[in-house]
Amino acid sequence: MAPGGLAAPGTARDHGSMGLKGVQMDPQVLEAMNEVLRTGQEMARRGLVAGSSGNCSIRVPNSDLVVITPTSIEYDLLLQEDMCVVETGGELVEGRYKPSIEISMHLAIYEARPEIGGIVHTHQQMATAVAVAGKGIPPILEEQVFQLLGAVELAEYAPPGTKELADKTVEALGYRNACLLAHHGVVAVGAKIRDALLHAEIVERAAAVYLMSHLVGGPKIVPFMAADYEGKEI
Repeated sequence: MAPGGLAAPGTARDHGSMGLKGVQMDPQVLEAMNEVLRTGQEMARRGLVAGSSGNCSIRVPNSDLVVITPTSIEYDLLLQEDMCVVETGGELVEGRYKPSIEISMHLAIYEARPEIGGIVHTHQQMATAVAVAGKGIPPILEEQVFQLLGAVELAEYAPPGTKELADKTVEALGYRNACLLAHHGVVAVGAKIRDALLHAEIVERAAAVYLMSHLVGGPKIVPFMAADYEGKEI
């Protein structure tokens, strides 16, 4: 094994049907690297992250590989070849930089949710404001319920990059498509990374509506879920 977790030159490891050369050249991996790059830059353009904060990833179809943004590099400075290719067991396969500090969280979500193909982790303002207040977002909007599958629950605080945070995030997500991270931000998931990005934006809209509704009497639960929240503080 060469330094940095890469296979020594001339060796091959099985990644589905791909060896190391296949990892470097496989069209699905290259496509995933490009899409992760574009999504990260789009997150920054939409104001969901700033600088190098946040991260995003794709599970490469029919393999045990994940492509994720590298750590601590601003999105507008990144190139496609800067994306990190990581085994689902956590070993770096390809990449000149270290993967995002939250790689363990991404891998834990993919393990718990086989249907998920893409993840975005953002630091968007309105949703993070709700998270620092120690609250989740109850089901107040139809699009929130239909797209995110219900409330946006709050994952209790754990330090960034830890297994504890990964476990708490998986628990808060459950079967849903987004959750808040206490004192931190948002995680949104989807069958495709573009779905995850859309879900993050729906979280932001729901958070803004939730916060503003407190100025005019407080939020109300969507009628078809109201019974589940009867007597609960929202």
